Amino acid sequence: MDKRILWIFLLLSGITFAQTTVTLEDQCNCEVLQGTAVTTAGSVTPSGADLGDLYVNTNTGTIFFWDGNSWELTSSDNNTTNASFTENGTDLILTDSDGNTVTIALADIAASIDTNTTNNAFLVMGTDLVMVDSDGNMVGIPLAQIAALTDTNT
Repeated sequence: MDKRILWIFLLLSGITFAQTTVTLEDQCNCEVLQGTAVTTAGSVTPSGADLGDLYVNTNTGTIFFWDGNSWELTSSDNNTTNASFTENGTDLILTDSDGNTVTIALADIAASIDTNTTNNAFLVMGTDLVMVDSDGNMVGIPLAQIAALTDTNT
């Protein structure tokens, strides 16, 4: 009798661990199409799809859904990059890759910058005139440029 209970227990545990495969089509009650025909949102080909059907572009991996009229993106790309910095009078303007802009007053930036440095020394280093400030920063100007801009006629 004890051996029969062991066998029944083993058979039941084997059934419990059996796997069931569930497809996306079973979950969403939709058809999943694939190919390269749909490349942008608003496409109407291939037609004959049912509301909610999915289309996977096999070249790009982009997923579209049928909204009843056309294939639309399932999500949008919010990843933008900074395209340019421009200055407009008193403002610094950042423009991103989507054309959105952020404007920052230059006065706000200036208020956050430490301007408490003083010029400590002027040195001639090689062929440059070098200014050293109190923070140890150096700015060099080639002496040839200074000589070219100097009016020696007066």
